[in-house]
Amino acid sequence: MVPSVSNREYWYREARTTLEDILAVGSGEVGAGGNWEVGVARNVVLFVGDGMGVSTVTAARILRGQQLGGSGEDHKLAFEKFPYLALAKTYNSDAQIGESSACATALLCGVRANAETVGVDASTRFEDCHSSHSARVPSLLDWAHHEEVGLHL
Repeated sequence: MVPSVSNREYWYREARTTLEDILAVGSGEVGAGGNWEVGVARNVVLFVGDGMGVSTVTAARILRGQQLGGSGEDHKLAFEKFPYLALAKTYNSDAQIGESSACATALLCGVRANAETVGVDASTRFEDCHSSHSARVPSLLDWAHHEEVGLHL
């Protein structure tokens, strides 16, 4: 049976399983006792570069490096010097090419959405307001407020 990817619970289970797998292995850092270190992220800054796929970033890196007189390939963009980086792949439930609002929903709410929708799961269709009434999904902001986490925008 193929799982229903329009169901938000599917995406929550996928995220939970992925996080549990990562936490089971740890960060890759070995602590003093020889055990894997598993820490809690603090002071997280989320930068989202819409449209900044690997090829775009590579082109920007080469161009900037050449502008500075180098070959370009060995240059590092400012964000590439951050101590921790991650790539995320986002795409829509109803399209292979990611549309910005639905991709923002995936990043900030943890569920995949349809193109031209934001803050709702894939049971909602663009220009069908009635379908959105029960489809709203909580976001990082909702979770942070619920947990009373210090949040700065």
